[in-house]
Amino acid sequence: MKTWRFVVVGTGYIAGQFAKGMRAVENAEIAAVVSRRKESGDRYAAEYAVGAVYTNLSVMLEEVKPDVVYIATPNDCHFDAIMEILGKGIPVLSEKPTVDNQAQLEQVLTLARDKDLFFMEGMWTRCFPAVIQARKWIEEGRIGRPLTVKAFFDIAPRMEDWQPWKGGIAHAGGAMRDVGIYSLAMANLAFPGRPEAVCSTMRFNGEVDSSFRMLLDYGEGRSALVGGAFDQISSTETEIIGEAGKITLGPEMWHPRKATLTGNDFTTEEFVDEYSETGFQYEIRSVIAALENGEKECRHYTWQEMKDIAAIIEETRKKWGILYEADKA
Repeated sequence: MKTWRFVVVGTGYIAGQFAKGMRAVENAEIAAVVSRRKESGDRYAAEYAVGAVYTNLSVMLEEVKPDVVYIATPNDCHFDAIMEILGKGIPVLSEKPTVDNQAQLEQVLTLARDKDLFFMEGMWTRCFPAVIQARKWIEEGRIGRPLTVKAFFDIAPRMEDWQPWKGGIAHAGGAMRDVGIYSLAMANLAFPGRPEAVCSTMRFNGEVDSSFRMLLDYGEGRSALVGGAFDQISSTETEIIGEAGKITLGPEMWHPRKATLTGNDFTTEEFVDEYSETGFQYEIRSVIAALENGEKECRHYTWQEMKDIAAIIEETRKKWGILYEADKA
């Protein structure tokens, strides 16, 4: 069995969660980590048994020649790294939001297509068995025609757990892009494609949105009420409601352990997956499966889905007057 060699770029919280998930994947390893500071790279390598530490991405690409590079740095750092890695002929898994705007995304996908390489935005939620089961129920017509989605990812983190860059303009932050993207992906799960109309509101912290609410109108009575926040909490379950029943994903919809199908006659069916580690193993396995099959996209989260959600995000934040440095280029 081939052992797939990943390199992790970044040493923050998500990079650590990714490494913990890797423990549950038998045919993968983290061959190296790339960090801006050698001290943090050394700590990461010691904690997660990583063999090599680099402070220069270009040097790592030449010396390690990994099978896949996973990017877990602040938002505005993704684009340049992705383009360099793809340019070297290496597949990329990049944390969401993968780049800052649609123009950058088109450049990334064009390069991946030209180089015939796998690329995925790290929407790990789509790879969880509970979400895959929910999508199967929808496609089988178990809830009839989907009519309504309710999805919120609202948090009010403690200061010691907070990463300030997420709430600032310098690193292209904001609640919609950081946590709200999960809610939008739930809407997209039930209603593939783009809505006919969008109505939104947000709370401004002086730089970016600290919370937002959005009503997506897909026509013919179909809608999604979604949101995300850094300054409040709400239900962490998602409901997908159809003509014949509903699906509930939770208890935290971004990494759910359970999908529940409830019919209009109140009969229920449950899918439960009490996974080990962090759950990142599902995304890692999905990447490996795609590579083994010669696929350039993850079947659970395609390039078109990425583009549809990116378009909603960019159009909305520009209506709000939130511009990043990449938008001015």
